Amino acid sequence: MATTAAAVGRVDGLSVIEATSVDDVGDALETESIVCVVTEYDLPDGTGLEVVDILRTESPQTPCVLFTDVAPGDIDTESFEEVIVEYLSRELPDAEDRLGFIVDDVINHSAQVGFLKPEDEDERLETLASYDIDSLPIDESFERLTDLIAAHFDVAVAFIGLIEADEERFLACAGGDWDSLTREDTICTHSMLQEDVMVVEDIMQDNRFNENQQLQNLGIRSYAGANMTAPNGQVIGQVCVLDDTPRSYTAEEQRLLEQYAETAMEVLELRRTVREATDVEVAQ
Repeated sequence: MATTAAAVGRVDGLSVIEATSVDDVGDALETESIVCVVTEYDLPDGTGLEVVDILRTESPQTPCVLFTDVAPGDIDTESFEEVIVEYLSRELPDAEDRLGFIVDDVINHSAQVGFLKPEDEDERLETLASYDIDSLPIDESFERLTDLIAAHFDVAVAFIGLIEADEERFLACAGGDWDSLTREDTICTHSMLQEDVMVVEDIMQDNRFNENQQLQNLGIRSYAGANMTAPNGQVIGQVCVLDDTPRSYTAEEQRLLEQYAETAMEVLELRRTVREATDVEVAQ
């Protein structure tokens, strides 16, 4: 561990926090701003992949390097599907020098370590596809709705976005000329996984997002997002408000944002119903 810490410590601008167990890593993520995790595979209370699992839940933007003498074929990945992690063998003659290079590289070029998916992601995407959004006349309605939301909350940006397989596509965006963000970069990847409104009062104080360069480039400092939930219970998108300064949202404001999300979903349902009725008439 001491040699690992020394190798990482040679990277310019980094200070090293040492942890000796999976639990210690969890505690560090709660109290420290962590930009990268380097872990062994065999730990006293678990494995390095359990560390990765904690990161996926608590701090998905934080890259992780598995630095171990355990061969890839001996690493049990059965319970950790879609794990994205850098692997470096300790057996390499210049392993410590390579480790410093890899740590520097992943910090400068990584946003989130993959992204979290709902357990029923396939069904969710099928529900989204059933709306055939590109065929629905919704642009003007959604543009008026996002203008109204931005004005009501007095925020820099309000948008309605659909969360597709690899990106969030913006159907309307008041205050920003945005077409899409990757699932790795958008906060909605996280927001869609909880039932109530997700509020991030200050992105720079949140370990999940404070290293996300794309969010910083867009000038996003605070966030609130509400689910667009289809009648079958699947979340297909988000209605969100963003600001360029830290801010909170009262319980009443969160309830109102949920109502706007319900309105956006009702617009989609109405347009789909009209389209399907028209298709039936044409078929007859």
